[in-house]
Amino acid sequence: MVRENKKIIIIGGGLAGLALATELVDEGLNVMVLEKHQRLGGRASNTFDRKMDEPVPIGPHVFVTAYNNFRRFLGKIGSEHSISWERKIFIEIVYHKQHHQFRISHIPRPFYMLPWILRYPFISWRDKLSHIRLAIKISFTSDRKLERLDDINTCEFLTQLGVTENSINKFWRFFVLSLLNVPIEICSAAEFALLMKHWSRLKNRKFGFAKVGLGDVFVKAAKQYIESKGGSVRHNTSVTKISFNEDGQIDHLLVHNGDNAEKLEADVYVSTLNPVDLRGLLPNDLRFSDFFANLNAFEPVSYISTNLWFDKKVSRKKFWALLNDSLTPQCINTDFYDQSNIYASREGNSYITSSIIFSKQYENMSDAQIIEKTIEEIKGTFPHFDGKLIHSHVHRIPYVVYAPLPGMRKHKLPHSTPIANLYLAGDWTSKELTQCMESAVRSGYRCAETILESYGIYKKIGDYAIR
Repeated sequence: MVRENKKIIIIGGGLAGLALATELVDEGLNVMVLEKHQRLGGRASNTFDRKMDEPVPIGPHVFVTAYNNFRRFLGKIGSEHSISWERKIFIEIVYHKQHHQFRISHIPRPFYMLPWILRYPFISWRDKLSHIRLAIKISFTSDRKLERLDDINTCEFLTQLGVTENSINKFWRFFVLSLLNVPIEICSAAEFALLMKHWSRLKNRKFGFAKVGLGDVFVKAAKQYIESKGGSVRHNTSVTKISFNEDGQIDHLLVHNGDNAEKLEADVYVSTLNPVDLRGLLPNDLRFSDFFANLNAFEPVSYISTNLWFDKKVSRKKFWALLNDSLTPQCINTDFYDQSNIYASREGNSYITSSIIFSKQYENMSDAQIIEKTIEEIKGTFPHFDGKLIHSHVHRIPYVVYAPLPGMRKHKLPHSTPIANLYLAGDWTSKELTQCMESAVRSGYRCAETILESYGIYKKIGDYAIR
């Protein structure tokens, strides 16, 4: 077949790139994945701490059963057994040392969040009843009309619908920061409303945790799958320049592996880079062209992830989160994971990872200050814990997702570009879902469909239905 002679280079070995590659090699295409780091997996990966002999996530993640495409990807490469699904508890919130568990709801959609709000102990019945107009708005407004909310922020949107200030502070502030990664005052109301609409349609709503290191869930198996089908994966290979020919198409990539430089040519090129990194590779005439100028609007959300090993067990809990209400002293961490209760091969003293979401305001804190504050928050949550720290380190992640600010949705780009042999994939290209592992895989699948269609292959990949 003609397509067997076609070479495709995928820039980036994260979830979008690996999912895309596993589909293209199935169709006999000659696929090469380029990853600038030694590790694959991108932001959903892990390093390894040699002192403690433990995998360390770049930033801890949870999985959701509604990740239809991500679960398909794991099944394809034989890694679906690497996730442990919670059967009862969805999430545990801690506020002023009081613990509240959101239990998995079996109420039919779209009302599954109803018991969460009705049983929530930190707001009054007046606060709970103030959600009626919001529920009606989300349930009965079309996606197209909710898209028009992109010019206002979520706090304004909730206030306009009569949601009380107390509810915003003690309920929605946490959920917006956790799910959309920015404070409620600067989060697009469209991003929020469409996410709530999506969640209201879901049938499967369980959380899950990786039994192994986050990247270990899929990177080795995905690489083996790609190579077994004749593709290749290159580590430590940075793309430093994209060169174009007279026809305006990509002629070749200049890549570096250490001190070694080489030119790589292909018939098709796919960037799965985030928009900030991609715009840095484009020449100025392209970067500021009508199409690619959209890349300049994206702003990164940074995270700080703290990893702490103690000499004792903190608790038997796997996961908890701290509620900030803007009226009390700030906690810097949002969520905590005790990997000693999660990893299949781990038991004994606690190994806790935590996330500081939207960490820009804490960038000037030293690692020692972050560790001290994180320990203070753990001991504030579990006052009787008297364990001592035996090892620690801090990950600073400059780009986790793009900031879903008001007005940002119009800047998301499609998979095809004005450059005939350049395609785009990545969680930031998906309008249907907020940025997550599912949207990364889904974008890889959609991009694969687009590329295959250019070769006359019309194939639906994955599952875009709501479950």
